[in-house]
Amino acid sequence: MSPMVEIQLITWRDLQKSTRSIKGIALAAMTLAGGAGASMLLAWLDRLRRDRLPEGVDLHALQEQAFSHVYDPDTAKALADCPYSLWLMLLATIWLGPLLVALMGFDSISGQLQHRTVRYWAVRSRRGSYIVGKFLGAWLVVLTVTLGMNVIVWATTAAVGGLAVGSVLAWGVRFFAVSVPISAAWCGIATLVGSQFRSPIVALFVICATFFGLWLAGVISRLADVSWLAYLYPSSYDHFLLSPRPSDAARGLLGTFAIAALTASASALLFERRDL
Repeated sequence: MSPMVEIQLITWRDLQKSTRSIKGIALAAMTLAGGAGASMLLAWLDRLRRDRLPEGVDLHALQEQAFSHVYDPDTAKALADCPYSLWLMLLATIWLGPLLVALMGFDSISGQLQHRTVRYWAVRSRRGSYIVGKFLGAWLVVLTVTLGMNVIVWATTAAVGGLAVGSVLAWGVRFFAVSVPISAAWCGIATLVGSQFRSPIVALFVICATFFGLWLAGVISRLADVSWLAYLYPSSYDHFLLSPRPSDAARGLLGTFAIAALTASASALLFERRDL
C-alpha cells in the first residue's frame, strides 16, 4: 500500500475507535453539555447587557473600545460587530482546547505501546504512516467535538440572545475556523509527547505538564515582554488569525501548522528508531 492509503486507513480507524469508545462518548457528551450550558448563560447575559444600554449609546463603538484592550486597533474594529457571547466562547474553546486534546488522545499511541498491539500496525504499515495517521485521527476527533459544541453555541446564541441567524452563523464559522489550526498544533505536541511513553497515565501527566509549560511561556512572554516566547504557545496565534490583515492571518496559519508539522515529523522520526 502507498503511504497515503496507510495514513487514511489508520486515521479512519482511529476516528471510529475514538467516537465509539466509552471514554470518547463521555468526553464528547461532557463537552457538548458544558458548551450548551455556558452558551445559554453567556447569550442571556449578553442580551441583558444590550437591553440595559442607555438610549443613544453606540454598541459598535463600545465593543470596539473593549476589544482595543485585547487586540490591535484594526482587529478591534473588525470584531466590534461580533456577538460578544460568541467571542467569549471562542476564548473558552482556545483556552480549554488543550485539555480536550490531552484527554481525547493521551492513550492513542501509549495504550497500543503498553499492550504491544502496535506491532499489528508496524508490520502492515510504515511507522511514519502510523504516526501521521494517529495525529490526523486525534485532530479530526477534536474538531468533530469542537464543531458539535459550536453548532449548539450558535443555535443557543441565536435563540436566547435574540440575534440574527445569518450574523451568528457568519461569525460562528469564522471563530470556529480560528480554532482549526490551533487545535492542529496542540494535537501535534500531544502526539510527540504521548508517543514517548508506554504507560497511558504517564503520557497524560507529561502531556498536561508540557501544555502547562507552554501556557506559562505564553504568560511570561506578556509579563516580561519577551515576544518570541509567545510563538511557542499555540493558543497565542489567535491574535494573528483574528486579524483582518491577510499578512497576519498568514503568519497565524504558518505558525500553527509549522508547530503541527514539526512535532508530527519529530514523532515519526523518533518512532522509526523505537524498539516496539
